[in-house]
Amino acid sequence: MPEDVDRRLLVDGGFTAHPFDLWDAGEVPLRGEVLKIRLDDPDGRPVGLLGVVIDRTRQFDTEQQLLEAQALHHVVVEAISDAVFVLDGDSRPLFVTPNVASIFGTGPEEVLALESICALFGCEDCGILSLPRDCETCNLERSVIGRNGTRRELLVSVKPIDIGMSRWLVTCRDVTERVEALSRAKASMAQTVQALCAAVEQRDPYVVGHQDRVADLAVAIGRRKGLDDSSLEGLRMAAIVHDVGKISVPGEILSKPGKLSVPEFEIVKTHAENGYQILKDIAFPWPLARMVREHHEAMDGSGYPLGLTGDQLLPESRILSVADVLEAVTSHRPYRAGMGLGRALEVLNEMRGHKLDPEAVDICVELIEAGELSVPGWTGTVEPVGAG
Repeated sequence: MPEDVDRRLLVDGGFTAHPFDLWDAGEVPLRGEVLKIRLDDPDGRPVGLLGVVIDRTRQFDTEQQLLEAQALHHVVVEAISDAVFVLDGDSRPLFVTPNVASIFGTGPEEVLALESICALFGCEDCGILSLPRDCETCNLERSVIGRNGTRRELLVSVKPIDIGMSRWLVTCRDVTERVEALSRAKASMAQTVQALCAAVEQRDPYVVGHQDRVADLAVAIGRRKGLDDSSLEGLRMAAIVHDVGKISVPGEILSKPGKLSVPEFEIVKTHAENGYQILKDIAFPWPLARMVREHHEAMDGSGYPLGLTGDQLLPESRILSVADVLEAVTSHRPYRAGMGLGRALEVLNEMRGHKLDPEAVDICVELIEAGELSVPGWTGTVEPVGAG
């Protein structure tokens, strides 16, 4: 009881503190503390108690809000499916969400003990510290092997933050299922493309292997030109089906042993547009239909089917044209034997600039002369263009 406390305080001295809550209907609750201290006379005899009432309503409310915010923060952090890190300027983890264990197989305590987050990725430099700090957000693709040996594909988002000193906010999202689904979809597309290629080769046996060889040539040129992996994959797909429109060309024209008449050649020329019409409604992740339509266009606008000029053509289409000409000249046709690699290089240089993209031609010739590009059936020694 308060009276007992007061009597004890008068006997023993010192001070006491008691919290209080005052509730009045319709009013804001008042919360605080009552402090009491014994007062003594000059001779040390107790003469009474001094009471002080302190209003701590705002402080208690703030503390309650802080507790609720901490509880909410805990719930939110536990619910995040990504692994989120805060790193210092040396990539040392300062904070990590609990889900790091499900992605990396390493618990939060172990992660916070690491010298660098790069250890989680199994490398000395995971590329985070080399990113420019003036970028809003940078996305990296990384693969990791967990402790159980499972490979996970991650999309890593990195954002510089300034909270008094250099910090990085890193989010790792597990996209393994998405990557695997994309891989299956690409495999299915590849099968579709190969089926279309086989259909063309059944109609025109003289071009058996032609589209695959053109694909190899085009990818080699594109890689030297600096196309990324996705663009190279699309270029290969387009090369494999670039003659799919020949399905609509009569077989007797495709296999005619002599020179084609003008009307017959006009029919053959329709294969570029027909190929576009066959492919345009298929949801490929690359503009295959457009590449197929453009592979017989010319830099000066003299090609077909639309008479486009070089600046209107996809870079992949210009590369495909060079690869197609090179392979066609060196291969056997019903009306002639293959003309050899030397003649093919002469044709490329004759068409360079006005028919064919000059950069693609130069790269192609450079690869051949360096022995980095070949097709089965090529024979003879190739002299550098311009030699002699």
